[in-house]
Amino acid sequence: MGKIFDLDSPLIRGLNKFADVMWLNILVLIFGIPLIVEQFFMLGPIMYDGADAVFNYVLYAWLFGIVCSIPLGPALTAMHFVLLKIVREEESYITKTFFKSFKENFVQSAILQVIQFVAGGIIVIDFILMKGQSPVLRYVTMAVGIILYFAALYIFPLQSKFENKIVGTIKNSFLVSIMALPRTFAMAIVTLLPFLFLYFFDMKVVPILILIGIAGPGYLCAALYNDTFKKFEPKEETLTEEQELENAIKKIDDGEDTD
Repeated sequence: MGKIFDLDSPLIRGLNKFADVMWLNILVLIFGIPLIVEQFFMLGPIMYDGADAVFNYVLYAWLFGIVCSIPLGPALTAMHFVLLKIVREEESYITKTFFKSFKENFVQSAILQVIQFVAGGIIVIDFILMKGQSPVLRYVTMAVGIILYFAALYIFPLQSKFENKIVGTIKNSFLVSIMALPRTFAMAIVTLLPFLFLYFFDMKVVPILILIGIAGPGYLCAALYNDTFKKFEPKEETLTEEQELENAIKKIDDGEDTD
């Protein structure tokens, strides 16, 4: 019975991971507050003013949201950087590692977030404008939106793990989403779960979403793309015991020569 509560037991490790994911979720939410508040006040009146005012509210929410979403990009990049470490059970200080990645990837992640928000806004506005027109155009817009969404699932994970230029990261996100298509479908479903829960259970699930609504699906996504990322990471050279001993002796000799 006592072994269940040992520090190295599966139960305790699982609880530690869950606590880390919850703390990551709160960290991301802090940087998402400007966008959440802006979207709430800009899109909230839709429920009261009806469908006729939808376009104006969506347009303004999109334009102001571009600026408000800037801190969210680096936060999502940092979140995925930490989540992949958690999935791989690599030891790290959650908060320190989060802010280190946030700082190092701030500029590129912020630009990627703006590009992503602009592209998503264009798709939504096009879809609204096509209301009443040919269904074919709406289906085409929807298909483009799905493709962009699939690629967006990999934007910040790739930014967090691999060094690349902005164009290279965007290009690779499309390639990886196609190469790992079954996993991409699974990631899409996982990331949509919070919205489905919110739709079916309304405000009752808000406390749960505050705790795990972003980092929870992110953790499951990290578990899914982990094997895919390993294929692109440089393989670590495994040394025999004799080689490790030789390297250790060489370091000692080099240190003595320096002295």
